[in-house]
Amino acid sequence: MTVFLVSYDLVREDSSYDYTPLTDSLKELGAVRSHLSEWLISLDNTTKAVFDHFRQFVDANDRLMVIEISKRPVWNIGLKGTKAFIDAHFPT
Repeated sequence: MTVFLVSYDLVREDSSYDYTPLTDSLKELGAVRSHLSEWLISLDNTTKAVFDHFRQFVDANDRLMVIEISKRPVWNIGLKGTKAFIDAHFPT
């Protein structure tokens, strides 16, 4: 399994565009929200395939980036579940 960081800027977040399918899909696939607009996820897929999957849930002017993480991240404060996810996928 490969760990990815899914990061986005939802340009139309305050509009009527529905982003629920994006967060629902992230949760269904076991992603952990590490920051307000960033999620950590472990999948058996390519970076492009992960990007293509989540691209369907955002508007055309939203920004989306998927980064493959190969080494243990260093951070100071993450949202609930961040430390447990990193510890599980990048043992020290």
